[in-house]
Amino acid sequence: MEPDISVIIPSYNADPALMRILYDSLLRQHLQNFEVIIVDDASNDGAAYDFILDSRFRILHQSENRGPAICRNLGAKAAASDCLFFTDTDCELEADTLMEAVDGLQGGAILAGNTVTRVVSPFGKAVALLGFPGGGLLGFDKVWRVDEEGYTASFSSCNLAFRKIIFETLGGFDTSFPVAGGEDTVLAWHAIQSGVRIRYRPAMRVYHIEKNTFRDFKAWQLVRGRGNYHIKRRVDHVGGYLKLRVWTFTNSFRAAGLRYTLPVLCLLCFSVYYQVKGMFLEKRAMKKRQEKSAVD
Repeated sequence: MEPDISVIIPSYNADPALMRILYDSLLRQHLQNFEVIIVDDASNDGAAYDFILDSRFRILHQSENRGPAICRNLGAKAAASDCLFFTDTDCELEADTLMEAVDGLQGGAILAGNTVTRVVSPFGKAVALLGFPGGGLLGFDKVWRVDEEGYTASFSSCNLAFRKIIFETLGGFDTSFPVAGGEDTVLAWHAIQSGVRIRYRPAMRVYHIEKNTFRDFKAWQLVRGRGNYHIKRRVDHVGGYLKLRVWTFTNSFRAAGLRYTLPVLCLLCFSVYYQVKGMFLEKRAMKKRQEKSAVD
C-alpha cells in the first residue's frame, strides 16, 4: 500500500540521542501509514541508525558529502507518496504533525509549519526569543507575516510539507548552494514567483533543539551570513526585508520581558555583526575562487 506521506530527513554525523528522539516522535504519530527516508550524507559513523528497526524507515547512503539540499532532493525522488514532509535530525514532531500535513496538502501545494525551540538553558532561551529557527519561542507568525487568508512568503526546511509534483516542478532545493543555510528561502521565493502559494499550518508543529552555547550561536550566524550573500545573488529583489526584520525583533523584545531584554539585545547585535562578517567572508572567498578559475 502506498504511504500517505513520505518523511525526508537529511543526515550528517547525526547525534544518536537526538536521532532517537526524532525516531520515537515519528513512531508516536497518530497517522501511521507513512515512510521515512533518511539520506545519510557520507557520515563518518553510521551508529546513529543502529536502533532503527521499523520497516517503514529506509536509509540511503551517499558516497561523498554533498550537503543537505542534494540529500533532500534525493529523498524526494525516492519517495513513494505524493505528499512530502521535510524535517531534520535535531527535531521532534508533535503527534498530529503528519496527519496535519496530509490533511493540509489536500487543499494546497506547500505548507509551512510552526517550529518551536525546546529551551533548557537561559542562553538558549535568549537565542530562541530572536525567533529562529522557524519561530523560536515567538511562533512562525511572529517572524514571517501571515495574511488574513493564512498564507505566507517563506518556510523552514525543518518543518515543511510539499506536494511532490510541485516540488519537482519547482526543481527542488538549489543544489549549487555552497552552504547549509538559505536554500529554503530561495525555494520559497521561486515558489511565490511561480504563483504557488504557501499556507501556514500552525498545527503542523515541530520542536527544535536550542543553541545553548555562544560558540554554536556564532557559527550559526556566520553560516546565515554566508547564506544571505548567496540568497542576494539568486533572488532579484527581497522587498521589505529590513522592515520585516524590524517587526520581528519588535516581537522579540515584547516577548522577552524585563529579564531577557538586555540579553536579547546583545545577541541581536552579535547576530548582525556575525552575519555581516559572514557575508563579507563569503564575498571574498567567491572572488578568490573566481580568480583561481580564471587562471586555471
